Amino acid sequence: MTWKFTSSSVTGRSHADRGENGQDYHRAGSVRIAESEFFIGLAADGAGSTTDGGRGAEIACETAWECIIGTLRQDGDLSRVTDDRIRGWIIASRDAIGSEAANTGKQLKDYACTLIGAVIGKDRAVFFQIGDGAIVVSADGEYQTIFWPEQGEYANTTFFVSDDTCLERLNILHSASSPAEIALFTDGLQNLVLSFSQKKAHAGFFRPLFEALRKDPDNGFSGFSGQLDNFLARDDISARSDDDKTLVLAVQD
Repeated sequence: MTWKFTSSSVTGRSHADRGENGQDYHRAGSVRIAESEFFIGLAADGAGSTTDGGRGAEIACETAWECIIGTLRQDGDLSRVTDDRIRGWIIASRDAIGSEAANTGKQLKDYACTLIGAVIGKDRAVFFQIGDGAIVVSADGEYQTIFWPEQGEYANTTFFVSDDTCLERLNILHSASSPAEIALFTDGLQNLVLSFSQKKAHAGFFRPLFEALRKDPDNGFSGFSGQLDNFLARDDISARSDDDKTLVLAVQD
């Protein structure tokens, strides 16, 4: 089993028009540990109302990545990864954000961000999510969400790694199978690629992207990423969502 993958984070017009940096962040790649290969995908979205949500998103992804690598090196098998271990990844990410906040004299909430992640091995996978955005996988020719985006009590609100109740809002799923295709994306895309009335993913969006990625001659990280940047920045996409947009795509090759 080998993975072909690509990813992109583009700054939304709402930030660009104000001369601000985007607040999304992602980390994705395949890693070989002992005789096994794993795909890891992470994406985070800094809260738009914060001063340092983008930095929080970066810290959350990078910390979770290191925790996952450490777990895989120790356990070597996703069947041994427990819910408590996954909660530990989230606690470590929150603690790392807290350390940054303390060092800069800011509050934890200034770094508020969502976090979604997937770790996939040969025949197992684990998924986790706090907040909105989503993970979509292919199954029997259909595209299904692992978790539905979580919304807060009010419009355009959600839940964050920095929240005191983050572990209560953490969704975890263990799968005894490995998806052939997977996409992770932040909330800047969710209204475009999900049907909220039917709670389904739009196959017409995902299928052509996965097909293009699969046809790309590169192995591992695909040169298709440049085209993905341009696609996410297109005027028709931006007209439907002026938020930052992150999309991670991966297929088993």
